[in-house]
Amino acid sequence: MLVDQATRLEQIQCTEALWLGVVETFAKAGLDHAVYLTVGADFDAPFMRSTIPGLYENYPPERDPFLRHSCTSYDILTLGAAYIDSHPYVSETERAFVERAATAGLNAGLGVPVRLKGFDRFGGFILGNDQDRAGFDADILPRADELRLFCHLMHRRFEDLAAEAAMPLPQEFDTLSPREREIVLLLARGCSRQEAAEICSISVHTVSDYAKTAYRKLGVNNRAQAAALLHAAATG
Repeated sequence: MLVDQATRLEQIQCTEALWLGVVETFAKAGLDHAVYLTVGADFDAPFMRSTIPGLYENYPPERDPFLRHSCTSYDILTLGAAYIDSHPYVSETERAFVERAATAGLNAGLGVPVRLKGFDRFGGFILGNDQDRAGFDADILPRADELRLFCHLMHRRFEDLAAEAAMPLPQEFDTLSPREREIVLLLARGCSRQEAAEICSISVHTVSDYAKTAYRKLGVNNRAQAAALLHAAATG
């Protein structure tokens, strides 16, 4: 059950590790690709995570048809090239974008709004695979309500982590290099060294080296003490 997976994932303290867990969960449900996309009320400041890194090359994420057409209600919408003819309002430019997504493996999909237009931020999840319409209707649509609940739970967790990440850093962090700061924050917020290595595209050994140097600069011995520094800064 996806809700059981959500309970486990809600314990993760790191945005990137959470995304990895969400993607893994979707894959087990038969959804090979996922996009999590939110923007400000004026379609500004996009926040995006995607399993198709090149999808938004030369196409700003804030112009995604999902944001433009799907976020006025919490209804799940069928998306992708497999369903494009069901949406005659889609422009030619948007159609070309949808067809490009299909070539990357997202031919049929669901748009799952988790926050609607009118809020400070809005958006949601796009989930899909390379099935045709008939296969997607049979395999994925029956689980739509379960997927929607999972998406809402994960969105809430992403928002919580974003709020935590916006907290001020201790002055001691000014002594760290950008990479050292990144590693310490990942570890202090709950990522394992393996997860930090995957997120940063470096080896676990290199993560350990950065952490050791950073802890020495901060005057701490481990991730728990680094987390205590962050907590102290956040609580004043």
